Amino acid sequence: MKTKKSRILVILLAVTIIVGLLGSGCSLVKVDPEKDKQQTVAEVDGNKILKEEFNNYMAYYQMYFDSNGQTFPKGTELVQLKKDVLNDLVRVETMTAQGKKDGVTVDEAALGTQATTMITNLKTSLVGEDKYNATLATYNTDAASFEAFMTKFIVNNEYANTVSTNYDTALRADPSKELNTVVGKINGEDIKKDLYNYRLANEELLTYYQTQKPLATDAATVKTTNQTIFNTIAQQMAMIKYAEDNKLTVPQEAIDSNMASQTAFVNTLIPGDEALQKYLDQKYLTVAKFREFQQQDAKAAAATTVIQSDLASKVTVSDSEVKKYYEDNKQSYDTSTVSAKHILATDETLAKQIYEEAKNVKTTEEFDALIEKYKTVDGVKEATDLGAFTYGKMVPEFSAAAFALEKGGVSQPVKTDFGYHIIYVYDKTQGQIPSLEDKKTEVTEAAKSEKAATAFTKFTDDLLKKQKIEIKDIVTPLATYIVQLKKDLNVKVYENRIN
Repeated sequence: MKTKKSRILVILLAVTIIVGLLGSGCSLVKVDPEKDKQQTVAEVDGNKILKEEFNNYMAYYQMYFDSNGQTFPKGTELVQLKKDVLNDLVRVETMTAQGKKDGVTVDEAALGTQATTMITNLKTSLVGEDKYNATLATYNTDAASFEAFMTKFIVNNEYANTVSTNYDTALRADPSKELNTVVGKINGEDIKKDLYNYRLANEELLTYYQTQKPLATDAATVKTTNQTIFNTIAQQMAMIKYAEDNKLTVPQEAIDSNMASQTAFVNTLIPGDEALQKYLDQKYLTVAKFREFQQQDAKAAAATTVIQSDLASKVTVSDSEVKKYYEDNKQSYDTSTVSAKHILATDETLAKQIYEEAKNVKTTEEFDALIEKYKTVDGVKEATDLGAFTYGKMVPEFSAAAFALEKGGVSQPVKTDFGYHIIYVYDKTQGQIPSLEDKKTEVTEAAKSEKAATAFTKFTDDLLKKQKIEIKDIVTPLATYIVQLKKDLNVKVYENRIN
């Protein structure tokens, strides 16, 4: 009995040692390089994509990084890069297969010449022949295999691009399928791609207006943007319904006024319907449809104003609340003034650069010279003389910084919702702070407005919390098309074989 038990323990111990050695990378089993690169890593319409092709594509990426002086990914980033490379191979092969079924033709001879030129450049000016050959060896391939792959891949990319263009052209001719795609639900009601695309266009335009930069497309920004879009749609729907349910009249002139404001805003960024249509083509929307959604926007904005006014009419403030408001905002009633000039940058790095030049300024003329230097620089929204102003005239962060400076002083970059300000104060006058009794009516109204604003914020927050929002995965039309092609062409991917 003891002998049998001991034998079992010895076997278990041996198995444990072998597993440990395999896990630690010890090469108990040697991989045959030739057999390894003949593994199938994907299949498209019955055609195999071999690991040799994947290896060649990875070699190209390595050369691309090297030629651009970039550090090649490691660890989890390398794992993700390998997945991306395989997915791109599959995407191109899938679209090529469909293109050939559709009768698409490309100039393979010209593309072959292009591939030859690219390979020559890699060998010579970009990475050099020694590095070129060493990289190929690293990825278990050789010059003949790599060059054949790159020629084929460039040709196939042209097929893929042509298929993509053809699909986009057909979709523009009849975008109904794309625009009727359901991308989520609000309180059980379908939200379609047309409304989503309209709201996305608004987010893009607003971001560009505020930052002079396009809306970012990284995963985190896309997620935040989508949540903002659905929150906006939900809140607008809820506001219109609340106004209707509570018999609050939304004046047509208010809707028209909001519509005019929205149209004017879009016109400042994209002047004229022709330019607007060119932009909307990316969203498969017409100007007419865009205006239709703008009308709904305008109605929601007008309903919101009516609701806000209705809530404000019910607000009352006590004497103690009025007194507290006065004490909290006493400085805003100060008649003292500051005269200042500023340079407003959208980017903090640029603002710091300007400050480094401005911090030693001693005269108005010296700051004026900086205004002249930077007023036409990209990233500078404004560079001007603001004249004299009281504390309450500007946003709080700006006023606090300006009033804290002595005459002739320059501020470090001051962040507000508008960007980063470098402020130069060239004059100050001392005024007086009127008493509460002198300002009783004004303070009372201001206290009411603040209380009403707080009440309205709570109202909108509570209203939004009641909305049931469901957001689906939202992808581009091309991505949707590729998913369908992969089903049609019976695409199989063996991701575990690329490591």
